[in-house]
Formats: sequence, structure tokens, C-alpha cells
Amino acid sequence: MRSFKLMKGEISFEPDRIRISDNLKKERIISLFSSSLWTMYGAISVFRYLKTGDQFLLWTGIFIGVAHLILLIVNLLRSNANEILYSEITSIKITRRSKNKFLDLRLKNNRLRRVNGVENLKDIEEYLKANLESRIKFSF
Repeated sequence: MRSFKLMKGEISFEPDRIRISDNLKKERIISLFSSSLWTMYGAISVFRYLKTGDQFLLWTGIFIGVAHLILLIVNLLRSNANEILYSEITSIKITRRSKNKFLDLRLKNNRLRRVNGVENLKDIEEYLKANLESRIKFSF
């Protein structure tokens, strides 16, 4: 078993599974609630346009509603599992966006489990190449 620190938690690679301890469930609930409220706000703005005829309400309502509906759908398609068996993983991808580093686990049910705040990315890359390369497809 090998463990690596995250900014807010830890990821452990065990012989048959990956254990992730982060506060993703809390973040996901907040994100789903927020996106739902903003989607409703966008719909209400469009309905207010129908009553008043104000173009500003129409375009801001459409933009806000559609953008947050897309975010809501993306959040629903992601997994928040804390334990993932290696047999459930199809691929692992390490993503870097500016200072943020992510470990994306693509699951067989076509969901994505994103691990945020990976600190020692080089160590994880080396560990994955050395121990799991025969079982799972990687892209770094």
C-alpha cells in the first residue's frame, strides 16, 4: 500500500483498489445546489421576459440558465466514490491546468472520478508506471 498527500486529503493505492479521502461529496452537494438555483433563476428570467418584454432578461436568463444546466449535467455524470477497484477503472489521466493538477480516473460505467489538488505528481506518475501499467491504460 502506498499513500500520497492531496491538498485536502489523501489517496492510497492498495493491492486491489484505490482509496480517496477528500471532501468531494461536500463540494459536489454545494455545486449541485448552486447550479440548480442558477438554472431556476435563468428560467424565471426568461418567463419574466415573456411578461415584460425586456430583452436583457431574455438574454441573461438564457445564458445563465443554459450555462448552469450544462454544469449540472457534468456534475451528475461524475463519480464521487471513495473506493474504486482497479477492475472498474478503464484509464488514468494526469491533467495540469496552470497551477492545478488533477488525477482523472475514467470508470467502466463511463463516469469520471476527478481527484483534485494532487501535490507530488511526479511521485504518483512513477508509482503508477512501476506498479499499475500492466493493468490500466495511462496518459500523462
